[in-house]
Amino acid sequence: MSLMREMALIEQVKADLIKVEAYLADSLNTGSEDFNQLIRPISAAGGKRLRARLCLLIAGSGNAPEEKRIPIAAAVEMLHLATLIHDDVLDQAAVRRGAPAIHCSKGNKVAILSGDYLFAKAFDVVAQIESVACLRVFSFIISALVEGEFMQMEDVFCITQGTERYLTKTQKKTADFIEACLELGGILGDWTSEETTLLKQYGHGLGMAFQITDDIMDYCATSDTTGKPVGKDLREGLITYPLLSIITKENEQYITDTVHAIAGGQAADELIEYVTAQGGVAKAEALEATYREQATTALAALPEFAGKSVLYEVLDSLAHRKV
Repeated sequence: MSLMREMALIEQVKADLIKVEAYLADSLNTGSEDFNQLIRPISAAGGKRLRARLCLLIAGSGNAPEEKRIPIAAAVEMLHLATLIHDDVLDQAAVRRGAPAIHCSKGNKVAILSGDYLFAKAFDVVAQIESVACLRVFSFIISALVEGEFMQMEDVFCITQGTERYLTKTQKKTADFIEACLELGGILGDWTSEETTLLKQYGHGLGMAFQITDDIMDYCATSDTTGKPVGKDLREGLITYPLLSIITKENEQYITDTVHAIAGGQAADELIEYVTAQGGVAKAEALEATYREQATTALAALPEFAGKSVLYEVLDSLAHRKV
């Protein structure tokens, strides 16, 4: 694949993202100015737009028309924003993208309605593309996210849930969405079914590794690098792989008592040090590397295409995200 073609695609994705932002600003302009003032700042804050970038990269590499790839990428971000707003209500989080979470200023009802509107708007956008395949992918994403959220609510403070259940939740809450963005790009770009399967395998490995890395950072990073207080998951009773991987019958009671004490205000330092000493962080790092390798293998099996090196770079940046 020529360097010029790849550079042209990268520039196209950059230009597409600007158009996605404009599309979002226009689409989130409703008849309710109160709603507009709530949603616009959070949408404009944007985040990394990883999901939209992946979709645009694959769609663009397959020469998907702009009139399809821009709306679908925008719908992906609407869907993502909707889940964040609902997550903030469920978790009672105070801040979202540097601004007060909607439920903090306007209450749970307004926040839930805002998320519902974004879900509906995303489906409306996809419907206008007239692609049953894309609609099915969006339906799958929402079903997986809701199932994963239910599982997470059931497992709060449950240290006996096991690593397999944790991995299932991680797939549903994170990996399935990222995998679906690659699939959407494949659908729009007319990739073959075999190629789209490999793209999905890449997305699965990337998504699993991404979430496991995030869980690791709750144990060994700093607030400056994570953007959230270290030990936040523990304080909320969210039991992730580093801790689950070292639980035994001998330490089960100690861990249970300590997790509840942390939720009650005790510092998390002691348990973080214990999990690290017992090899929990190292086990999580090894698992993350395994998923990253799975993504690399799937990517290597794909034929050369413009943007392939970018997907390798995404994996490489993930490997250094713990620093």
